[in-house]
Parts: sequence; C-alpha cells; structure tokens
Amino acid sequence: MTVLRASNRPTKQQPAANFTGTVYSDEIVQGKSPSRMRASVVSFTPGGRTAWHSHPVGQTLYCLSGAGRVQFEGQQVQELRPGDTVVIPPNTRHWHGAAPDKLFAHLAMSETTDTGEGTAWFEKVSEEDYNKAPAPMT
Repeated sequence: MTVLRASNRPTKQQPAANFTGTVYSDEIVQGKSPSRMRASVVSFTPGGRTAWHSHPVGQTLYCLSGAGRVQFEGQQVQELRPGDTVVIPPNTRHWHGAAPDKLFAHLAMSETTDTGEGTAWFEKVSEEDYNKAPAPMT
C-alpha cells in the first residue's frame, strides 16, 4: 500500500506561459509504470484559464466547485458546474477555466503515451474567444 500524503505535495502556481490569470494545481497522483495516469485538482481564480492545448490520450475533467468554461476548437463555449464531467477525446484542441466572475476547481485526469508524451501546449485563448457567451445549459 502507498499513502501519498498531501503534506508532501505542495500547491503549485501554474506557469504564465500556459495559463492566463492565477491558476493553482494540487497533484493527486503521477502514475509509475505500468500506470500512465496523471491527476490533479486545478483551481482557477475568476477569469483564469488554460491556453489552447491537447492530450495525446485524451483528458477527463470532473468539476468540483464554482463556475467554469470549456471550449473545443470550432465549437461553442460550454458552461461548467459542480458535478459535470467533460470527456475530451485524444488530440482535441481545447481550453478550460473559470467563468469571468467566479472561482472554479476541477479534477483533471489524463494519461501519457507509452513513450511519455503528455500535454501539447499552443497559443493563449484570446479575450474575444474567452468572452463569447456560453451555450445555454440543457
């Protein structure tokens, strides 16, 4: 049995190169072979968000608190609320983060490839794209 103590994993502020605004991450697990699982709780301050990015094996987001946004390239922005799950297919360009006026936190889960490849980062999300009205929640 392995117990990963929270006290041994400090909260990390995410780099400005890949994020807009103030964003923090708390690592949950970084799998060791044969596992390739990576999971972390990511906390976004209002307006905080990722840059456009993709994952070679896909990503799953489980929304924990606040109000968030997610957008796949070429699709309308979607609003996210606690309990929502977003399944992002492999190699799909997307971004996610907080609503402009709310904190937001999600559990982000992904896997690396057999060769260790993980997230591919691209340009930052423009203010115009970020501020588009989200699709109505159904």
